[in-house]
Amino acid sequence: MTKTQNKEDILNNQKIVANSLSNSNCQTNEKNNEFHNNPFEKNQTSVDDRNLKITRGWFDFKAINLRYINENIYIKFYPKNSTQQKLYKLLNYSRSIYLSYEFKGCEINIKKYFDKLNLLFGYELDKKEIILFKSLIDFFEYKKNNKNLLKKYYPKLLESDFANIFKKINIQEKFSKECIKLIKKLTSDKKKEELSPTEKNEDLNDVNQKKEQQKQKQKESKLFSDIFEKEGHKEKNKFNKSIENEDSLEKIKKKTYNQFTKEFDLFINAEKLATIEELGELRKKFEKEYSENHNLINKLARKLDRLFNSLNRNSWIYDQEEGHFDSSKFANFIANPEYQNIFKYEKQIREKNTVVSLLLDNSGSMRGKPIITSAITTEIITKVLEKCNVNVEILGFTTKEWKGGESKKKWESLGKPSFPGRLNDLLHIIYKDADCRWSNCKKNLGLVLKEGLLKENIDGEALSWAYNRLNLRREKKKILIVISDGAPVDDSTLSTNTPDILDNHLKEVVDKIQKKNKVQLLAIGIGHDVSKYYQNAFVIEDVDSLGDVIIENLSRMLT
Repeated sequence: MTKTQNKEDILNNQKIVANSLSNSNCQTNEKNNEFHNNPFEKNQTSVDDRNLKITRGWFDFKAINLRYINENIYIKFYPKNSTQQKLYKLLNYSRSIYLSYEFKGCEINIKKYFDKLNLLFGYELDKKEIILFKSLIDFFEYKKNNKNLLKKYYPKLLESDFANIFKKINIQEKFSKECIKLIKKLTSDKKKEELSPTEKNEDLNDVNQKKEQQKQKQKESKLFSDIFEKEGHKEKNKFNKSIENEDSLEKIKKKTYNQFTKEFDLFINAEKLATIEELGELRKKFEKEYSENHNLINKLARKLDRLFNSLNRNSWIYDQEEGHFDSSKFANFIANPEYQNIFKYEKQIREKNTVVSLLLDNSGSMRGKPIITSAITTEIITKVLEKCNVNVEILGFTTKEWKGGESKKKWESLGKPSFPGRLNDLLHIIYKDADCRWSNCKKNLGLVLKEGLLKENIDGEALSWAYNRLNLRREKKKILIVISDGAPVDDSTLSTNTPDILDNHLKEVVDKIQKKNKVQLLAIGIGHDVSKYYQNAFVIEDVDSLGDVIIENLSRMLT
């Protein structure tokens, strides 16, 4: 293959990836064309493995800006002065890079391009603009920056200025307003004659508006001072906060589900959450619970025996010269000792074309009999389905902490921006991978009895996680069974967002899965009706009937 062909292939591949990353299916054709105006098509430089990361950086940078910058909002605040325009672009581009943290590879590719920012931005940057851009990225990522250089080129810039725009970084309109304030501050030392008459008037209008706002605030403070003295500072803060959030509440309700940060989420194999000795002790404790549930286990064993027989499609091949002795041929053998075809063997015609994923709610409300019964039922079903050549995966979901964890601490350190989205650290546990034999990981299920493990439940993201894992499997038939005791609940998320944020997200995820119809979805609510979320749902008042419901539905789904 020639170098030219290599170049074309690489560029075409990058365009495909960039279109996907930018959510380009929702964009206009004009936006899609941005991927064609790249520096690698304008010159004859060969693109190969040596500088492949550089091309990826350019395409990824364009893609994230299309993804995270709403064009209408961007234009709404776009300055008229050329110097301010460059700073406005720089601030918006730094925001896009920060928001793209969920795409780690993308972030790495872009940063490899930081020594070629002129190509990346599409225009010339001077030294002070480069310093400002890199300092912003460092600040957003909690890295140290060169304060002396910043002070040299931007003497009026304070660290609090960076903090102010960072507080608004999740909502583009608010972020843009803060950017305009910062830009005016940074360019205020320019001579007034550089500004057009229109811009001078705009600046005067801003000053007059601020004066009016201050007067209004003074009137309000006098009006409410008696009330605040009686009810204290707490009520004052609530009043101020309600005014600040009132105008954006409707916009937030329409906004899609988001996470304040994913950096503290944990997706982990169960054996890594406890030492070998601790897992051994927990398994002994679990087996004690197992032995105390004789009636439940015997009932499940009888039902599973019928299920096993319905799935057992093996057949016997007769009249063979070796194998198992066929007693029906005994008379023939006695009559003629030279008769050799007196054996049979079993032909296995089952194939591994089915996978079942059991997703267990590991929230604190499941503590006690519900989680023990769920785990026992899960173990029995897993062992039987393995005999039937069905792969089984066992997953659990909860949070790392009560009431927010590291996510909430970060939110608080950034000034508690309004409507932050999901505000807790996820803990998603893999008790058994579908390719792992039960005998190799049976200790893991004892982890459900670990003190302090069961906390809060964010069902929508857990369901997406389990579904995505199933989607990667090679089996033709895929079944996902969710066992939960009610609605998703996370105190820190619900107290800082609209009260239906978790409910609505779970409904959205379930709706998408059911419409795609690639995975059969079943939900079992323990003591609570979950049919408002799931189309195929059952509620059981007594956890002892959990096994019956699962087996009956598995029989129907598998056969």
